[in-house]
This record gives sequence, structure tokens and C-alpha cells, in this order.
Amino acid sequence: MIKKLNLVFIAIVAFICVAKAQADRWQQHIDYKIKASLDVTTNVVKGSEDIVYDNNSTDTLRKVYFHLYWNAFQPNSAMDIRSRELGKNMLTSRRGDQVQDWDARVKDRIQGLQPNEIGYQRVSQITIGGKAQKLVEHETILEVQLTQPIAPKTSVKMSLVFEAQVPKQIRRSGRDNAEGVRYSMSQWYPKMVEYDYQGWNTNPYIAREFYGVWGNYDVTIKLDKNYMVGGTGVLQNPTAPLDKDGNKVWNFKGNTIHDFVWFADNHFKHLSKEVRKGLTLHVYYKSKDAKADSAWSNVLWAAEKVLPYMEKKFGAYPYPQYSFIQGGDGGMEYAMATLLKGPGLGTVFHEWIHSWYQHILGTNESLYAWMDEGFTSYGEEDVSHYYEVNHAAQSPYISEAAKKQ
Repeated sequence: MIKKLNLVFIAIVAFICVAKAQADRWQQHIDYKIKASLDVTTNVVKGSEDIVYDNNSTDTLRKVYFHLYWNAFQPNSAMDIRSRELGKNMLTSRRGDQVQDWDARVKDRIQGLQPNEIGYQRVSQITIGGKAQKLVEHETILEVQLTQPIAPKTSVKMSLVFEAQVPKQIRRSGRDNAEGVRYSMSQWYPKMVEYDYQGWNTNPYIAREFYGVWGNYDVTIKLDKNYMVGGTGVLQNPTAPLDKDGNKVWNFKGNTIHDFVWFADNHFKHLSKEVRKGLTLHVYYKSKDAKADSAWSNVLWAAEKVLPYMEKKFGAYPYPQYSFIQGGDGGMEYAMATLLKGPGLGTVFHEWIHSWYQHILGTNESLYAWMDEGFTSYGEEDVSHYYEVNHAAQSPYISEAAKKQ
């Protein structure tokens, strides 16, 4: 009897511990309807956002916050100062040389930006129910002091008007990068800061990666008719209409994602293939010569070959498209797309594998970058090995000499 009572007691304690461990977890949700117009002469974007924000938390929100990432690309910004301060530290390289301890991509380049080369994002107004909200800018974070709190388990509609200047590309986003890509449009819109169990994640944009609110995006982009456009989401109007000024108006939609990236260039090539039912892969790149054409064609070929292995290993890719886009300063993952400096397959696989961790699980990279990068680096090595062993020699886009190596 005592033994039975002990077992019952243990079971009750275990149940209480498990029940207590199950916190009341929730996720915020957002729907964006963004309309943007890019002037390719002035490099200025003007736009608006109609937002539906669901406060699924148990907290009353008296403020909300937005990221204004491009404000980092101004002389004497926190990002600029940090990089220049790091540059004062000298390290010894493997060869014994003394080198500066800064991000080689940033260095002191922000300090030298001219007024027409800096980045900025300015929100002129946010209204809720027709009432203007008080805005306080903290460089790359916009604080919105609400006239009416957002109660738990309720939704609110906001309207936002913004203007932004596309910076000369320093880090990830911008224009006229080293490869000649005209526009790499990441972190380009005022983006709601994530509110989670730790509160508002108001991390300034200095050197880290990104964290966002899950939601749906309906994005309309207007710009010069001679530019090719692609990125996150599914294009709704492949034969985009012309407006009275000769611009094309493109509409993209993406659901259950937490970011939106796009590019625009007037000399890009586009490759695409439906690689399985419900999934189309795209490659966009600057065509320089036959060698470049072959290398970027190999990206699409290799991606199709490794996809079944990746899905068997990591789970099904759940979105209808993915785009490999030349336009980065290395490689950086976004929802349904990556920006890449070049067609190297190691980086191609690495950035795509981010989709299985960062863009499906939505981890907080600002706090736990090791989780995302650790999984992705493991996946890159595994998938690269699979490709080299099973497919590399059969590629129609690499030379006979390379096949024999």
C-alpha cells in the first residue's frame, strides 16, 4: 500500500512539474500591405504600410516599435563608430602581419558616404483609428507612443507613411555594389519589432542579424519598366501593367514569413524551373561572360539535385518558391530568397539551409546566432558532401577538366 501511495505521489509531483513548466506561450502576428515606389534617378523609396497587428500576448502594450535599419548607414551612426573603434585594435594574422580588427566589409566606409549616398528611413506619420501617434526616433529604432493601449488578445489596424534613401551598399542592403547590382533591397521598409516572452526586442542595428514577427506580406512595387524585379513571395502579375509615367507595378505575396527582400536591376538574367509540384526555384544574376552564365546555371542544376536529399534530411521546404539572387556582400538569408555575392555552391547551400532553421523556426539571431549558424554550417557540410559524391561530376555546366579532378 505504501509503495502504491509513493507511486501516486511521484506521479502527482511529476504532473505538477510538467504542468508548471508549460508556460502560456504565444506568438504575435502581423499582416503587411505595403505600397512602394522607387525612383531610380534619386534612389528614393516612398511608400505606405497598412498593418493589422495581433497582440496574442497576455500583456497590454502601451508602445510599439519599428526597425529603421538604413539609418545605420550614416556617418557617426552606432554601426560606423563601432567599426572604426574596432579598427583601432591590431591583431597578428597567420602570416605574422599586423591587421586591423574590423569587419573588412564595413571598415570606415560609412564615414565617407556623401549625402546622396547615405541610407535613411523616415516615418512621417502613423495613425490608428485616424489618430496620429507620437513618434520618437532612436536612430535605427522608432518608438511609437500609443494614444490607446493594445489589450491582450486583440488586434489593431495601423497606417504608416515612410520615405527612404537607398544607401550605397556597405553591408547586405543597398545600391551599386561591387558586382554592379543596382538595388539589393533588404531591411528596406519600417519593420515591426518582435515582442516575445522577453518583451520588446529593440536591438539597434549595429552588426547583428535579424528577428521578426510572423505574418503575411502583400507588397506592391513600382519602378522603371526596364528593371527586372524578384525576391520574396510569389509574383501575382507576371505581365505587370504600366502606369501613366511608364513605370511597371509589381505585386508579390508571401504568407507565414517574417521578412521580405527584393532586388531590381536592368541587366539581370533570370533562370527558373519547377523542380517539384508546388516549388519553383529561381536564379537571378549579372551576365558578364559565358563562364558566369555556366556557373549560375549550375546553381539551379545543383539546387534541384540536392533538394530531395535536403527534404529527406531536414523536412519538406514549405514555401512555393525560392530565389538565389546575386546582390550580396557574401551571402545572407531572407524569406524565400538569398542575396549572394557569387555562384559558389558552398554559400548557395548554406544560405538555402537557413530556410530550414531561421525562416521556418524564426529563432532570435540577435541572442542565439550560434543556434542558426551551427545547424546551417552542419547542413552545408553534409549537403556539399552529398553533392560532391553523387552529382558534381555529372553537371553539364562544369568543365571536363574539373570533372576529372
